[in-house]
Amino acid sequence: MNEYRESDHTYWMFGGEVPGVTTILKAAGLYNESFFTEESRNRGTYIHKACLYHLQGDLAEENIPEEYRGYVEAFKLFMAESECKPIVEQCEVPLFSNVFRYAGIPDMPCMFKGRMSLVDFKTGAETPVTGIQLAAYVQLMDTPADRYGLYLKADGKYRLIPYCDRKDLAVFNAALTMYHFRKREGLL
Repeated sequence: MNEYRESDHTYWMFGGEVPGVTTILKAAGLYNESFFTEESRNRGTYIHKACLYHLQGDLAEENIPEEYRGYVEAFKLFMAESECKPIVEQCEVPLFSNVFRYAGIPDMPCMFKGRMSLVDFKTGAETPVTGIQLAAYVQLMDTPADRYGLYLKADGKYRLIPYCDRKDLAVFNAALTMYHFRKREGLL
């Protein structure tokens, strides 16, 4: 049985813990954690939840802190003005790979521009690892999908960036292989 434990952000399969996408990318040295502050983590968590609540029709606008309001407005603007409105069936659902032994939570799998797509919400600067992260999530989705980073800004604007490098998945799978090797050998 697969289980995601939100309290400590861990994933479990068949009674054992498996790594999440972020854990794998960090272990491979692909994330520069100096950019991640407590404030940026809190902002990212809050904005992700607010976007999910908006999609569910449960967003309490009056409760949005002023410092996060622009990010939420940027997401709402994207959803309203996209020429091909995303059709979202589910959002922020943990996925597991029995084959590759890892897990993760893709932000917004959807139909976008007539194609299966994955739109990932970002509240910070663009980083080179985003395409690799999204390739890992698409592999978890187990269906081909276009990949986009939706960069939400504090000023209420957004930037949608497509990720098309076919090597991204190979890079992730190399990192995953190294993660499992290092874990098995007690190097992690």
